[in-house]
Amino acid sequence: MYKKVISVSMLTASLLFSGCGNDETSCRIDVQQSIDEGDFTTAISKLEGECSTTFSDSDKYFYLASAYMGQSGFGVSDAVSMVVTASDSVGGNTFSAFMQSVNENKSANALPLLDKSATYFLLSIDPNATIADCTNDANRTQREDNACLYVGFNQAITTATSMTYLTSDVDTLVASIEGSTGTTPDDMKASLDAIAWATNSTLPNGSVINDFNVTINGTDYKHLEVSVVGGGTFYRLASSTSPSDTNGSTIVTSGYCDLNGSTTLCEGIENLDGSINDTTLECYACPVDFGNGDTKDMTQLLVDALNGGTDAISGVIDDPDIQQSIDEFKTDMNVNADANVTIQDILNYLNQ
Repeated sequence: MYKKVISVSMLTASLLFSGCGNDETSCRIDVQQSIDEGDFTTAISKLEGECSTTFSDSDKYFYLASAYMGQSGFGVSDAVSMVVTASDSVGGNTFSAFMQSVNENKSANALPLLDKSATYFLLSIDPNATIADCTNDANRTQREDNACLYVGFNQAITTATSMTYLTSDVDTLVASIEGSTGTTPDDMKASLDAIAWATNSTLPNGSVINDFNVTINGTDYKHLEVSVVGGGTFYRLASSTSPSDTNGSTIVTSGYCDLNGSTTLCEGIENLDGSINDTTLECYACPVDFGNGDTKDMTQLLVDALNGGTDAISGVIDDPDIQQSIDEFKTDMNVNADANVTIQDILNYLNQ
């Protein structure tokens, strides 16, 4: 069924070839060929360099969005396929199958790249466009509908990718969610309890959390030492306003670094299960740079991306197979398909 969606995107791409001069036509062909061949770095380099003035802003942003999404590990056609395939998975849990597929395909720096891609897809519609604009019945062009559809898939992938940043053992997590074997990994328990602590919620696993004020690369955070019941100690990072039920959150992190953001001192402090071999308090969970030193709140990525992404897809798609898969993303979390998922719903889902 998703072939219909892919064919529409190919038609739109062919329309983008309609240039006015040889230089523009050459740029369009070169950029499209680079994207088709998976050479996303070259495509981005051309779009931001020698070909930057040969496209309209809308066309350039659309291509940049596609290229950055490809760099994150997910071509737009791959994303559609992953959603539909997840619904056919053995075991019946569509979102956990989708998360596992996302984990197997993501690049090392997936979240910042997905964030760039989403920004450019929206810019290709309008400089002030938001995902909410894709959920209404506005009179959009076919290309604008495609941009809305792709940013919807982008956000669904962003949610699943964010979840994989919470644990190093996605396979065990998925097995726990699907009720086959295993239990929630300890590093996921630590992540979930840290999120609950930051949002002033009851800790689902009863971890002991000690917090300290820290400043990493000029930004204030709360350093969290999370001691899991029956397990080890894990480091997490929260916003400086945590705990708070309105604006508290953990921060998206990857690896460990010192207060200057250097990882050299902190190499080898992590055990195989993700717990920490460090008593010097010189290392901290390292915030992921989303560009120009910007960081992201984990709760925002988990909740806003999932709700916005599924709503955007539903606002455009007319394919019943894809719609069923998107609905199952929410119903798998014991939420009605037309309801908004909360952070508590996600905590419950991940803590099987």
